[in-house]
Amino acid sequence: MRAARRHKQATNDSPLFYEWKMTLKNSQGEFNQRAVAQAWAHGWTLSRDKLPPVRQAYGAKIDLGAPGHLERHVVDHFDAQIFHELSDSLTLPGTWLKVCASPETVTPFLSDAWDIQPPEYLMAAALSEAASTPHQDYQLSALTSGAVTDVELRDKNGQLAAKGRVAQSNGFAIFDQIVTEPAHRRKGLGRIIMAALSKTCIANGSKTGILVATEDGRALYEAIGWTLVSPVTAAVMA
Repeated sequence: MRAARRHKQATNDSPLFYEWKMTLKNSQGEFNQRAVAQAWAHGWTLSRDKLPPVRQAYGAKIDLGAPGHLERHVVDHFDAQIFHELSDSLTLPGTWLKVCASPETVTPFLSDAWDIQPPEYLMAAALSEAASTPHQDYQLSALTSGAVTDVELRDKNGQLAAKGRVAQSNGFAIFDQIVTEPAHRRKGLGRIIMAALSKTCIANGSKTGILVATEDGRALYEAIGWTLVSPVTAAVMA
């Protein structure tokens, strides 16, 4: 049985999901960073077909067991003492950190054994069915398997131009692997992919979208109404 399916069966009725629903936005209408990060960690494991995260004082631990990607620690809030203890306890190559804080905050607590990765951004949005006209030069397709939906755009020669994936659980939609191939960029294909995925999510009852964006991706998502929740500092132990 696929790990993601085991995960879904084990967590559908978890009280933690109800906590997320109640605290996703605070009294000022802003997204709750810890809740969004927790939901992202859960959805990421669904998207990547991994076992569920294990809750920790700092956030979540995800066991992966792959070369160069042994385990991942998602730090959903920055507490200097807790993070110092965590970073000192991690010694195995292939261990990853994803910290909801800026590099300026995180790097003083990391030894030279850690390689800091390019900046990332935790983002969220209330899902809506944005209008997006299919591009006449591309064919859109979608495939859903369990909680995960994949969408692709291919050109007239059948070559992949853009793709994206979303994992849905308990009203949350975690967008993942949104990619436009270099030869097909600046044609609005990313917007088409996001609109198609959002439409599927809304049809299945998801209300809140979550993702972690690269520097380039952030501009696209902000342009279509996504909100920056927190910078994310990623680091890997070499």
